[in-house]
Amino acid sequence: MIGTGNDYRGQVLAATDIVELIGRTVALKRRGRNYIGLCPFHQEKTPSFNVKPEKQYFYCFGCKASGTAIDFVMKRDRVEFLDALRLLGEQAGIEMPQFGGSPQKSGEKQVLLDMQSAACAFFEKLLSHPEQGLAARQYLEQRRIDAESIKRFQIGLAVDSWDAMLRALGRKFTAAQLEQGGLAKPRQNGQGYYDTFRNRLMFPIRDENSRIIAFGGRVMPGSQDAAKYLNSPETPLFSKSRSIFGIDLARQKMVESRTAVVVEGYTDVIVAHQFGISNVVSVLGTAMTEQHVSMLRRFVDRIVLLFDADAAGDNAVDRALAVFLGQPVEIAIATMPPGLDPDEFVLDRGAEAFQGVADSAVDALSYKWKQLARDFEASDQNLTGQQKAVEAYLEVLGSARGAGPVDAIRWGQALSRVHRLTGIPVEDLNRRFKPRRQPTASSPIPGPAAAQFAPAEPARVTAQDRAERWILGILLLEPHRWHEAQQGVHLEDFANERHRRLAEKYWNHQRDEGEPVFNQFLASLEEAELVELAVTAVEEVEALPDVQQVLQEAAAYFERTRRVRDEQKLVASSQRKELDEVELLRKLSEKRRKADLWRT
Repeated sequence: MIGTGNDYRGQVLAATDIVELIGRTVALKRRGRNYIGLCPFHQEKTPSFNVKPEKQYFYCFGCKASGTAIDFVMKRDRVEFLDALRLLGEQAGIEMPQFGGSPQKSGEKQVLLDMQSAACAFFEKLLSHPEQGLAARQYLEQRRIDAESIKRFQIGLAVDSWDAMLRALGRKFTAAQLEQGGLAKPRQNGQGYYDTFRNRLMFPIRDENSRIIAFGGRVMPGSQDAAKYLNSPETPLFSKSRSIFGIDLARQKMVESRTAVVVEGYTDVIVAHQFGISNVVSVLGTAMTEQHVSMLRRFVDRIVLLFDADAAGDNAVDRALAVFLGQPVEIAIATMPPGLDPDEFVLDRGAEAFQGVADSAVDALSYKWKQLARDFEASDQNLTGQQKAVEAYLEVLGSARGAGPVDAIRWGQALSRVHRLTGIPVEDLNRRFKPRRQPTASSPIPGPAAAQFAPAEPARVTAQDRAERWILGILLLEPHRWHEAQQGVHLEDFANERHRRLAEKYWNHQRDEGEPVFNQFLASLEEAELVELAVTAVEEVEALPDVQQVLQEAAAYFERTRRVRDEQKLVASSQRKELDEVELLRKLSEKRRKADLWRT
């Protein structure tokens, strides 16, 4: 157990290779001493995302995202600092000390994770049992799922028993714990519990780090259970709207291809991977949510939703369109040939044909447009039919827009297509929807729409600002220069309030702890704007030809500024003194005048 939070944070950062960490999400290429790739936090076609292995930090020249390995996990996973730190610690094999204030203790979470792993081992053992697992193995063979896939996906079996798992796991976990983990349910009549999963093929649902967090069960052939598929209930580990089946095995191929193919069923994913199409995942039979897209867009630029021919209904497409308009990632839709599920298609026609279907997918906007066009043509140019088709399309767009923030570029594309079909001016189409408050320069704009509202002219950078940033960048880049720099640079020299806050933290670190390790110093900054300032200052200084000369010139600039400031104070003091003397003479003169009047 490590004594303090700062010690733990430092050890985790020291044990984490930021290039390896980010390389799991971003396809990185070496350029000189650094690595570059497409930024996972905004859409771009030209790489502007840089990873610096020497200083162990990242920086995007496009969206300005920056920080340490901890910051990357926080941004990638949308988690808080402690959760990101805990995840990196687990990956590094370093035990996390108990910090106060966390509602879910790490020990409790680990118990749930251990429970899911124990259940998985139990289900796998039953599947391999010569007698109990025979029918399940025969079914998998009929579905042409091979032994390697069974092992890779850890497929198992829940036998037709009310309490087989309870009895097997009850020696290590209590029934209440098994209920909390979604593996047992309390009896409605009487006391006790029973197994959640019975007489089902079991598919472990793992997170992106390959930890089992839940299960999906497919009913065995011949069962009277009406529910074909059954997922674990919501638990502290598992939320259906935030979980993706196969993501741990698909992430590397998704990063390489920048594309994820989303299908409906477990076996669809398994067979696709079996044939080498390993960027295929499933959202557990539920509708694609914003949380699913947020997870996937950390790895990909394009998400292909592969619908069965009979499942590509209006509701599914409308939902995909709403997500498409609100997320900075391309969402495309494709459909299987009638009568075939994705796994059947791959088995019958092969991987190349399946890839062709995925490659032919069209974006959600175009897909919905084709539906509208078919309705338009079916109306046989009847004006009422045309109006109804257009109204239906606009209603879908309006619903999508009302669901949350919408990418302004895609919104314009949607209305332009309606304009081309109907001739209705885009301005008139825009007026059909409730006006939205225009973002101001101070309000953040998510996604690529931000550029449309950026100030036309950049803020003027003064010589004072530049000198302050360069001093900070030099000291952060080469901390051994602090002892030299502090002779000519003082904290009161920083006029910019943000620069001064960073300088104060740096000065205190040097005085209390000595020369900082850059990525650990970044991790100690509690304000995101200070992290960004530190990184951008270092980036600016690294581009300078002569750091020593810049340091001397900046120190000389501060000295001149101090001299001018001191002279101005002297002048102001002298002027006040002169004013005081004039005021004294005025008062004396007034006093004499009044005395003369009294005498007369």
